[in-house]
Amino acid sequence: MTDIEQSAPATSAFAGEAVVMRWWQAMTLSEQELTALKIRPAPTVFRAELKRAETPEAVLMTQGFRALWLGLPESARQRRSWSMLAWATLAGVLSHVRLQDDSRSFAASLGKIDAHTDKPRVSELRFQQLQGARTPEEFYRRLHRLVKQVKGQTPVVSLAKGVLSWFDEHYGHAPLRADKKIAVRWAMDYYQAAEKGLTKTKD
Repeated sequence: MTDIEQSAPATSAFAGEAVVMRWWQAMTLSEQELTALKIRPAPTVFRAELKRAETPEAVLMTQGFRALWLGLPESARQRRSWSMLAWATLAGVLSHVRLQDDSRSFAASLGKIDAHTDKPRVSELRFQQLQGARTPEEFYRRLHRLVKQVKGQTPVVSLAKGVLSWFDEHYGHAPLRADKKIAVRWAMDYYQAAEKGLTKTKD
């Protein structure tokens, strides 16, 4: 059993959630913060390799991805035939996240109003391009672009859950209820965050 597995709680919102969080923290937080959390810092090569990976397939060859994958519980690794590609996408995108955002979801962090421009941090066009991604490679590229656009500030767990949901739906495992689909949930969160921000600005 790895150090990551030993530190994960018995229950979480999705299989591997605690593992993902600690893996990201090990690559991102300061030495002082990690000491307080009793987490060993990850080798700097983990993040460096991941940030250079331009496709999910390239992520599969990195040391950082292997550390995450081997730390996951079996229920996460064996869940679907596409699980490895989904987790690779998640790992590559999370390597560009620098800070946890206080938004309630990943999409809400994109729709937040920029105080300097009075516009969403990510334009509606860019957001719709993400929603229209048709392949894992395109989805990966779009996510990268948007995470960089919000300066690496977004909720880690929400982003991770969204990526895994997208892959499930892409490969034919969409929920029956429309409001449970990731595109619908992201759209609601994005536009609600933008509307809320604009209302505050007017007040």
